[in-house]
Amino acid sequence: MTPQQSQQSAKPGIKAKVGNLLQQIKASAPVRLCTRAPRAVYAACGAFAATVLVLMGVSFSLGHVVVHQGYETIAFATPAASARLIRQTEVAQFGDRVSDALGVKNDVAHEFADWILEASERQGLSPELLASLVLTESSFRKQVRSHVGAIGPAQVRPDYWGDFCGHADELHDPEQNVYCGAQVLSHLLERCSGDKECALAAYNIGPYSQRAAAANRYLQKIDRYLSSFEEQSL
Repeated sequence: MTPQQSQQSAKPGIKAKVGNLLQQIKASAPVRLCTRAPRAVYAACGAFAATVLVLMGVSFSLGHVVVHQGYETIAFATPAASARLIRQTEVAQFGDRVSDALGVKNDVAHEFADWILEASERQGLSPELLASLVLTESSFRKQVRSHVGAIGPAQVRPDYWGDFCGHADELHDPEQNVYCGAQVLSHLLERCSGDKECALAAYNIGPYSQRAAAANRYLQKIDRYLSSFEEQSL
């Protein structure tokens, strides 16, 4: 059906509605009262009639707009440009902070900033903490591999955490590697009842290792990098 046909088929329906409305108005109590009332109330009746005519005109106009060209509804798109701009600004600002506080190359810091912010939001972590962990583990190198098989920026071991994070083969993607590292740290924080030092030590040497000296060196590095963020903010 063409828009013109749709409009023509809709017109009888509108006329019928208007006719029914007129019949209802004639039978209404205010109209009966006005036909029998003295001249003292004619002014009020006139105002009532004018209001009815205005409403009828508005109703007819709206009906005409709705059927014009076959349109039935008007959809309004939710603006997303402002949200994207806010996100880009957050990433740029955090990238600058990572570069300044940790001495990371600017382009590398900004690339990792998006991943770190996203991973931190997903797991409820401080982005400064996660950035400090990535620097301690890999110095922001994407494809680094340790002698025990830990891979990527967050130095995740696929044999331990591959299934926990989803798929072990995705850990070679630096973005997914950062997400997995954040997920593992969040899990360890839960196991340690929120104790950050306990969780970080377990992340570095394993939950059951007794290598206290290695864990202490690791914690000292993390604390030093977190202090750099704090000094930058002052």
